[in-house]
Amino acid sequence: MAQHKALVQASNGDPSHKICIFGPQYCYPHQFQLLLKEKFFKLRDDCFKIQDTAGNTFFQVSNPWASLRSKHVLKDVYGNDICKIKKKLWAFRYTWHMLAGENMEERRVTIAFRHFALHKKCYVYVYEPPFPHEDDPTETGHMAPLLMMKSSVFGFDIKIYDGQNQDVLYAHMSKDAFRDILLSHGDDSYCLTIEPGVDVAFMTALALMWDYAISDMQKNN
Repeated sequence: MAQHKALVQASNGDPSHKICIFGPQYCYPHQFQLLLKEKFFKLRDDCFKIQDTAGNTFFQVSNPWASLRSKHVLKDVYGNDICKIKKKLWAFRYTWHMLAGENMEERRVTIAFRHFALHKKCYVYVYEPPFPHEDDPTETGHMAPLLMMKSSVFGFDIKIYDGQNQDVLYAHMSKDAFRDILLSHGDDSYCLTIEPGVDVAFMTALALMWDYAISDMQKNN
């Protein structure tokens, strides 16, 4: 598929990089874990804490816009922009975009949600060059989803797997059910486990998009 060709090019042809969107520096040869914790007291420029298992800050999330949910920027530990996460307004289904490139205006990824009786599921579409502008119409009818994300019945486990083969798992999100149910602060906490050779920055951005989208659904329903 053309999408897989784009991923191979992004990984500089290294077959050990199974999924590479933001560069081979984010693809590790071993399984990798990150802890994502939404802060109870959310400052506009510091609303999510993302650390490795040793407690070191690994990514930063900023929100320089007035809305707390519609736009965020994922940054590396040095404050360099990696991608922008943006909700699509006036969409038939819940749709979010991942933007990068020049001025953070190139649409690299679109996720579109589908609702089922016992779980939530979304399709992840990855674009190849030339990338559409963030304001261009969202057209994915000609594309096959590269990935899918699906939650368990109660929403505490989310799997990110191959869009054509559910047996191929790329990452797994585990939500802290104790904080979500008993503490009820409205701040979410996840453990994100990423398989070897899979872009850690990309999986982190997908995890954030899922959290923002689900929170937005709950707020508006």
